Amino acid sequence: MTTFRFPPRATRGAMLGFSTGQLGCVFAGAVCGIMALNLATAGRPLPALGVFVAGLGLGVLGLARLRGRRITAWVPIVAGALLQRVMGQHRYRGAAFAPRREELDLPGPAAGYRWLTATTADGVTEVGLLVHRVEGTVTAALRCYGAGFTLADTGEQQQRLAAWSDVINVLGGEYAQAGLVRWALLTRTVPDSDDTALRYLAGHATDTGSAAYRSLAALTAAAAPAAQRHEIYLTVVLDRRRLAAEVKDSGGTDTALAVVVLERLAGIEAAVREADIGTGGWLSPRVYAGVLRSQFDPDMLAHTITDDGTPAGAAPQAAGPAATEQVGWSYLRHDSGLSQTLWIYEMPRQPVPMSWLTGLFARTVGRVAVTLVAEPVPPQLAALATRRDKVAAAGERATKARLQLVRTAREDAEEAAVHQIDAEQAAGHVRYRYALLVTVTAATLEQLQRHARVARQILSRAGCECIVLYGEQDQAFAAGALPLARGLKPRSGVWA
Repeated sequence: MTTFRFPPRATRGAMLGFSTGQLGCVFAGAVCGIMALNLATAGRPLPALGVFVAGLGLGVLGLARLRGRRITAWVPIVAGALLQRVMGQHRYRGAAFAPRREELDLPGPAAGYRWLTATTADGVTEVGLLVHRVEGTVTAALRCYGAGFTLADTGEQQQRLAAWSDVINVLGGEYAQAGLVRWALLTRTVPDSDDTALRYLAGHATDTGSAAYRSLAALTAAAAPAAQRHEIYLTVVLDRRRLAAEVKDSGGTDTALAVVVLERLAGIEAAVREADIGTGGWLSPRVYAGVLRSQFDPDMLAHTITDDGTPAGAAPQAAGPAATEQVGWSYLRHDSGLSQTLWIYEMPRQPVPMSWLTGLFARTVGRVAVTLVAEPVPPQLAALATRRDKVAAAGERATKARLQLVRTAREDAEEAAVHQIDAEQAAGHVRYRYALLVTVTAATLEQLQRHARVARQILSRAGCECIVLYGEQDQAFAAGALPLARGLKPRSGVWA
């Protein structure tokens, strides 16, 4: 059986595994310790005690970890969350209270989109494009269909993975040069509460009076409470600045922008189909809005799905929520649901089979959205990043050898991963920045806690390490539950 091994998450910092913030806190704590000693020597015990406690606090701040993160990493998160609450921005009111009724109103970091309808060459089919006014991007979503991967034999699974690998390289190579900046693969699993299978059976059966039909109907009805529906969307984000020359040559209008974007989308869909992945076309404005709206309002999901499993859609202007609110630090309330988003910050370190994430879709009973957001790194920057990582790994090894410090097996694995990535880039593979997010949605807080606990258990058994994105649930929901391809920290400077 073919297995995969993910590289460990890099723990290297500015020096000996410590980040700049940690080193600064430890240095400041050491300075406070020296000052406390001087004050005590000068016969001032109370100020000395105060300075010593401050230095001890700085040392703890720099070295301790809380809920999977360094405390220094929590400082901007906590400060931002508190500022958000002080300014009243932890609550959002849309629908009738929306500030811009003519545009798409989404809360928090997802704000700033407007609809642009593009019509394909047949003059009938419409494609919904989301144009971000500030970021200068154009977003579109392609509906895809699975093909029973877990039931296929090993040879067919390997063939499909090889084909998908080709798609990833095409997206990160050819289309990255043509303006693609990010893509995301969102898979959502929802209970089939609308009895879609029963309705499909009743609508397509030719002889409803036969014993075979009655037996099949009984089996379908018995399985209905545990039935689930899976939907897959490939979201791509294009940079308007990279398309500016072609758009200008075509007239410089929104219509010209739509024509240029549709050309890219047609090529991307063709590449996906060549990998034997079924597609249902790029989402129209109504269908795209229906997907967004049903994520905010799970109760309306049954009413946005037709008999053949295709979303019926919603008015584009009504794609946003009526209201959202952050509940505490770890939940987001939105219309008829509550959600919690997990970040998988460590992939399995043991060899895993090709279907290692299947349990998250097969053994959950609630609404789950799994999103992989990926950003291709330009070849030049990828080469610089790899060279930087190799130099840093060599420098850390030399420093520990000089100080006679013990190296751990994880550090050896991280160094081996750097060399593996270098070899893969030399072989022509595209380097990506990526994040894997899991959003669990339920109707009540008790159900959400139970379903989120089950999801964490499944991820733990698969070898993943995940954390709840405390204080960032509004941003996490936009990245993990909505087909918008968000959630990656902007690349800083010239580094990957």
